[in-house]
Amino acid sequence: MLDQESLESTVDSRQSTVSRPSAFAVGLLLVAASTSAVGPSPPRTRAAGRLAGEVDAKGLAQVLAGQRGKVVLVNFWATWCEPCRQEYPDLVRLQKALFASALPAAERFLAEQKPTFPNYHKKSGGDDQDFINAIDKGWGGELPFSVLYDRTGKKSKTLSGKPSYKDYENEVLRLLK
Repeated sequence: MLDQESLESTVDSRQSTVSRPSAFAVGLLLVAASTSAVGPSPPRTRAAGRLAGEVDAKGLAQVLAGQRGKVVLVNFWATWCEPCRQEYPDLVRLQKALFASALPAAERFLAEQKPTFPNYHKKSGGDDQDFINAIDKGWGGELPFSVLYDRTGKKSKTLSGKPSYKDYENEVLRLLK
């Protein structure tokens, strides 16, 4: 999940320019265990409904490496981004359905949504464009933005804008086969 208080970006077909420092939060929606069978919901962790910590591009890569064997959906959002706010309940619903058989604004938002998947805040400092490029060189910084990884940790799909719940579900179920 991505949360940023202020971001001015100019997006054309090839490039995005981030003109002011921003703060990112990254949510990892762990939607499946290593088998295709859907099991019980994972226990809520201390971090559920709260930011789980801070990551930079290297830290995100380490978190993803620790999820090998699972399908992982990474979504970037901002509390000021209305499509992101509209989309987020679908992500919470998706995670619950498939498992069901540092910024105050981000903390409030997560407390309202009560996700059961971890959310991270991008470490402050550094070049936001470097972080964006490390996630996906084709990403222009637009929000919401999601990246779906298969069980081997390979990037399978990027979803820009606000996909429907069904779009998310279809992509995740495709990887679970």
